Amino acid sequence: MTQRKKSEADWAVEILVKKQEAMFYADLIQEVAKMMKKKNDPASLTSIYTRINMDNRLVYQGQGYWYYDTNRVRQDA
Repeated sequence: MTQRKKSEADWAVEILVKKQEAMFYADLIQEVAKMMKKKNDPASLTSIYTRINMDNRLVYQGQGYWYYDTNRVRQDA
C-alpha cells in the first residue's frame, strides 16, 4: 500500500498532538513550514494558513490560537 504525502494540516495536527496545547497561529505555521522544508515567504505561509483553516480537524480557539479537535484525531496518530 502506498502512503500518501502529508498535507499541511496533517503536519499541524501532528505538531499539536505532540505539544498537547494550543499554539499561536504564526508559530504553528512557521513550524509546519519548517517540517515541510518550505520557504518562509508570505506566499508559502499564507498557503499553509489557508489549508489549516480549511481542515475540520483543526479548531480556532480564539485570540490567534489553534488546537486539534479531540473527537476527530486519534491520539496514536
